[in-house]
Amino acid sequence: MKNGQSAALSLSNDQLQVILTGKFGDGCLETPKDSNNESKYVTNCIHKEYLQFKKDLLGELCTGNINYVEKNGFKGSPIYTLVSHRHPDITYIKNLDIESSLNLLDDLGVALWFYDDGSLHKDKLFYNLNTQAYSEEINRDLFVPYLKENYNIIAKPTIERKKDGREFWYLRISKFEGAYEISEILNKYPVESYRYKIWSSETSQLWRKLQEELKSTDMENCSNKMKSCILKKLEQTM
Repeated sequence: MKNGQSAALSLSNDQLQVILTGKFGDGCLETPKDSNNESKYVTNCIHKEYLQFKKDLLGELCTGNINYVEKNGFKGSPIYTLVSHRHPDITYIKNLDIESSLNLLDDLGVALWFYDDGSLHKDKLFYNLNTQAYSEEINRDLFVPYLKENYNIIAKPTIERKKDGREFWYLRISKFEGAYEISEILNKYPVESYRYKIWSSETSQLWRKLQEELKSTDMENCSNKMKSCILKKLEQTM
């Protein structure tokens, strides 16, 4: 934890990290109208294995089994759903401001965030983090500094323009500015269904060789273009 707010919560850290994905990743934190005003965590995914991973982290906070829905309301395709019990800590997190919520994330929470909403370009090795639900200001002033200060990941707010004129913002992380770090975080919590979001072992090995080469030649601050040239030469030796 990066601040003391978690001390007031009764959730375990694993439970907390999953619940936080209801704010940053897939799923949502719902407050049913017929309840005692306490919220619950609801999420869905086409990969049952991934929801099982989340269910195991949530433990007794889950209401029961993972449910199969033959036709979901968004695309009309089969999907799996997972629901938690209502809990005052979930209500607290739902009402917590974005910056304070970010400061509750740890490596597991960041991994879940990228599993939920991240994508990897297999050839160019960059990541996109789909933060389009948030404004340019939140992306630029909160998400970018958080990733830089905590993981030395340089994320660039990128605009997505729709044909109807609407504009949305997401984050892009290039292979030279934090993609390796993201892959290593994901690799700490492997989920087979999302193995395609993690760099291959060969690519990671090549990347480590690049870092060794740059350090030994005192070229750690060289341009990305120069790094690409060195990377290609190293690739030929493997």
